[in-house]
Amino acid sequence: MSKRLGIAIVSFLVLVVAATVGATAQGKTNKTYTIAIDNGSGYGFPFPAAEGKGVAAMAKKLGVKVVANLDGKNDPQKEAANVQDIIALKPDGVLMMPSDAAEAASLVDKLSAAGIKVISVHSLVGANATIKKVYPKLTALVIENEVGASAVAGRMAKKALPNGGKVGLVLGQAGYAEVGLRKTGFLQGIKGSKLKVVTEQPGDWIATKGQAACQGMLSGNPDIALFYSESDDMGVGCAKAVQNAGSKALVIGMGGSKLGMAAIKKGGAYYGTVCYKPYDEGKIAMQRMYDNLTGKLHDKAKLVFYDTPGITKANASKCVGQW
Repeated sequence: MSKRLGIAIVSFLVLVVAATVGATAQGKTNKTYTIAIDNGSGYGFPFPAAEGKGVAAMAKKLGVKVVANLDGKNDPQKEAANVQDIIALKPDGVLMMPSDAAEAASLVDKLSAAGIKVISVHSLVGANATIKKVYPKLTALVIENEVGASAVAGRMAKKALPNGGKVGLVLGQAGYAEVGLRKTGFLQGIKGSKLKVVTEQPGDWIATKGQAACQGMLSGNPDIALFYSESDDMGVGCAKAVQNAGSKALVIGMGGSKLGMAAIKKGGAYYGTVCYKPYDEGKIAMQRMYDNLTGKLHDKAKLVFYDTPGITKANASKCVGQW
């Protein structure tokens, strides 16, 4: 080989390496990443449906391939079967909206053992899970600050009824970690006020059951001044019970749902809510997954919050219902 040819080859290799390093530095890659969506709560419910749509929309924008988008139908056994199917597909990552916090831990364990990154969206993972202690095998938990957000609802109640009064709680479905967290936060928010919780009943996240719960509570405590509902759907049902009973009670919900926002704008018993954004939340989670897959981030049990403002009729334009 001539000396001139050798120099030319070396120069070419230097240029190739420099180009490769430059592309890497700019975050460019030829790899197509794959993800699966485990929607354990199910597409039959508006909130997880909006989350799943947000995940899929951001995946498309980022050029990530969705290899499975499975509906667990709010059935832990169905979700467990779906996760086994996902593992067989060997995706790079899984965005999970689990139906049951305790059951989800074993599913995350199996995905992690298969070398698959997992981000939980909106839902805690693990028995007796808390916001402050993210399940260790998760890459990240993208969620509303449930305690902080429900404390906002409590402070709204204090402002609405500065002279205090009796309060009834409409709780979500048993098995969801959010039930205890949203109660804890609300109680923190009303601390120091003259508001007193006198009764509580479950509404299982459903409007008709929320209505029935408030009917029952009003029967035993007709002088209730305010209901705190752990979701807008139950809250809208509760407001119907208030109206039917001729009560003057106010209702404060959680979630910023389309039903809740319509009720707030209409006026009447539905006083306010705290604005959750499930579609945006799904997009945030997918972006977080992508950044971890590409090496921009190296999360391990990372807690990720987004802003959830309190909403009344006065500032209703700041919350567009996403579910």
